[in-house]
Formats: sequence, C-alpha cells, structure tokens
Amino acid sequence: MARLLIFRHGKTEFTSPSGLDRDRRLVSRGVRNSLQMANFMQEHMPCPEVILVSPAVRTVETAQNVMSVFGSGPEVIHDERLYLADGDTLFDVITSKAADARVAMVIGHNPGLYILAHLLMAEDGNRASKSLSDFPTAALADMVFEAETLKDLSYDSGQLLSLLRPRELGFNT
Repeated sequence: MARLLIFRHGKTEFTSPSGLDRDRRLVSRGVRNSLQMANFMQEHMPCPEVILVSPAVRTVETAQNVMSVFGSGPEVIHDERLYLADGDTLFDVITSKAADARVAMVIGHNPGLYILAHLLMAEDGNRASKSLSDFPTAALADMVFEAETLKDLSYDSGQLLSLLRPRELGFNT
C-alpha cells in the first residue's frame, strides 16, 4: 500500500523583510510545532522515502525541521511547481517526482494541500470524518492507497487515516 503524508508548513511571520510572500519565515511557534509534529511522525508513522518541498522559505524551514528528526533517510526534492500549487499540480508533482516511492511527504501550502486531500479521498463517508477545511499551520494528513507506489495514485482512491493538528496533540501552539 502506498502512503502519502500531507504536511502544511509551520506558522509564519505576516510579512517578510523583502515584502515577498515566498520569503516569509517561520516564527518561533512555527519552528516549535513543525519539530513537535516531526517527532510525532517519527514515533508513529513510517519514514518517508521522498519529501517534496515547495521552494518558499517557510516550507524549506519546515522541511529542515523534519529532516533534523528523520536524519538523512528521506530524499528531499525542491520543486518550483509546489509553490502555492493547486490540487491538480500537487498531484502531478507527487506522481512524477515520488513515482517509485511507497511512502512520501509533501510540504506545502493551503488551499492546495486540503484540496489535494479532498481530490484523493474515496467517496466512502471518510470525508465527513474530519473537516479538511480546518487545515491549520503544521497540520498533517496521513493517507493510504491500494496502489503499490505513488505513481499509481488516482483521484477518489485514498483513505484518510488521520488529520492531526498540533493543538489536538496537546502541543503548545
């Protein structure tokens, strides 16, 4: 079974010194929550083989926090197309760049991430289990698929195992 971890970057500053959205950095809460979530993942989930990362500063910093916990195991791929990507673009990047992986993570932005999760979820009542529209910073959706690898993903084929938010795990937000 293939597995996809969909991770939204940590909390960021409102504006960057440059004034550019893609230059916004994590604030202390964003650093803390992304590290807490990475530690939770390490204890409760399989290590991703591939981590796909948007080139925005906030997602790169989030990925660095994840890698500080997972070590050198996962291959990290930065892809320009992931910056503020829509669900279809995220799907295309995942199925091409992480094609041979059984477990991958994508670190990106809303609304694209929660749209991707909706596109991937099967119509089995699972969508009602948790509202994906409440996908705050440092939230993590964990999905599984009958596919052997991620290149074989298709829309409406996944099962949401969990949608974890830092506050629900008791992390100091």
